[in-house]
Amino acid sequence: MVVNKKQFIFSLDAEWGPNDPNVESIWFLFTEAVEKIEDDKIRDEADFRANRIYEKLQEAGNHYKMVADSGFNSRPSSEIAAVYNSLYNCLWSAYKDRLVNFTRSFGYDIGCIFAGKDYEQQMSGFIRRHPEVSDLKSFIDIQKRNWQDYLRDNRNENEHDGDFRNKKNVPDFNNQESAKQIFIVVSRTIEMVGITLLSYKLPKYINVILVNNKATVFDRTHRYEVRHALQGTDTKPLFDSLYY
Repeated sequence: MVVNKKQFIFSLDAEWGPNDPNVESIWFLFTEAVEKIEDDKIRDEADFRANRIYEKLQEAGNHYKMVADSGFNSRPSSEIAAVYNSLYNCLWSAYKDRLVNFTRSFGYDIGCIFAGKDYEQQMSGFIRRHPEVSDLKSFIDIQKRNWQDYLRDNRNENEHDGDFRNKKNVPDFNNQESAKQIFIVVSRTIEMVGITLLSYKLPKYINVILVNNKATVFDRTHRYEVRHALQGTDTKPLFDSLYY
């Protein structure tokens, strides 16, 4: 069990308030699991890529803190729009770019998730190459319907002409409740896809156990535990701390 990261983690956590997203829990999960990879080169690259996800989620968290501030909506409209755009750009980058680089480092190229019109063909090809993760498609299908494609379209419009007048199918996420919900679904998807794929690259005596399915980065509890087989597979949490 890793213990030498606890002090570092708690010092970071002290910078955040009780209502801020706790992205450190995802970083800890990924790095705890990555340390179990037996190939040195793959382990080092995966660790580097996990840190890059954390870096971008931290940046998103800083923007979210501004959005959630009680006086945020009294700012000039141009400042409000700029903060929302920065928040969603960071979340999209963490998901589309940095998660893809993370899973690619240990053998799963999930770029097909963002393939647009070729999604069905490319995802089918991915599943043929990796039949052990065949459930990924049904999971991503749900994300695409519920939020992924909407966030993509919203971000693209804001990045280009910013004209939403004739684009009724592109939702406006520039409000505090949407910001929180988008942060939740993006971070949960990053965590679930990342740790699920990584679990197939760990030694047989290491298990990844889902212990708090409903937990989000706004809760102070962890969703997964990385355990030695001797610690069992009971879905009741073994550890009280986020940073076990």
